[in-house]
Amino acid sequence: MARMPKIPKVREYVELTLGDGRIMKGYVFIDATSRIQDLLNSETRYFAFVDDQEQIHLLNKEWVKLARPFDG
Repeated sequence: MARMPKIPKVREYVELTLGDGRIMKGYVFIDATSRIQDLLNSETRYFAFVDDQEQIHLLNKEWVKLARPFDG
């Protein structure tokens, strides 16, 4: 059986607004060929998020109300 080549992950900086109004700034990890919105629209329920203090969070996508990507 042929193996599919792995697509590398990249870190993308994003500002998330959560359902309770909190704003979190940090990084999400997406496939190099994808966009942040692809991550948020995928079938998985949770995703990893690393905040500006390098703390790792496992966030439920249902809590994300707004995602603003940054190119900086």
